[in-house]
Amino acid sequence: MKTRYLRYTLFLIVTGLVAYLALGYGSRPFEAYCPFGGMESLWGLFTIGEFSCALGPLNLSLLLALMALALLSKKSFCGWACPIGFLGELCGKAGKKVTNDKLRPGRRVDGLLKLLRYVVLVVFLILTYKTGELILRGYDPFYIIFSGFGHGTVGIISYIVLGVLLVGALVIPMFFCRYLCPLGAVFDPFSRLGVIKISRDETTCTNCGDCQTACPHHIPVQTVRLVRHRDCTNCFECVDACPERKVLSIEAKL
Repeated sequence: MKTRYLRYTLFLIVTGLVAYLALGYGSRPFEAYCPFGGMESLWGLFTIGEFSCALGPLNLSLLLALMALALLSKKSFCGWACPIGFLGELCGKAGKKVTNDKLRPGRRVDGLLKLLRYVVLVVFLILTYKTGELILRGYDPFYIIFSGFGHGTVGIISYIVLGVLLVGALVIPMFFCRYLCPLGAVFDPFSRLGVIKISRDETTCTNCGDCQTACPHHIPVQTVRLVRHRDCTNCFECVDACPERKVLSIEAKL
């Protein structure tokens, strides 16, 4: 629980800062701190040497910094700082009390659904590169929420999208992060290579499964020696949930 308190404190600080910028305070708009904007800007930088629409150097710098972080500590940004990840985790905990994970899709279906985030990544990048506009705005929960359905959203469609994502998060923990987040798709290959991982002592593990139950992404930690899973955010919920001492530990390994 101590780790969760630390994570949630950091989540609240970051979310509060984004809200502060979204309300018009600060020298930059909140969109300037969106790392996915770095991906959206690449085509314009390569073709005409300019950033697309409202994007700027900070977006690209954040993207590169988070890629480096993923190589060091997997998807730690998602598990410690992303406002949408925070909201998704809270919704998942609330929904779990009602559904008790009974509506969670099976392993095979879950794996197939995760392919959707690559589709979202490719489709919206192509549309952005072709039009020079930030097409994702109207469908991105980060932008919809913090802009207050502002410029770039698409009316009733944005409301429907946000409603579907909310219901999805209540039924399936981390619904958006698991299946639709394009930034998560960008981080996937870097996360698999992340140096800082959860390590399991196979000789003392009782295979109780408490680690998997505690994991926001339902990763079967009790079945592996090192957690290399692409969805691992190094939130350390599994470490805190383990009833045995020193079975799960944090190690730096390739």
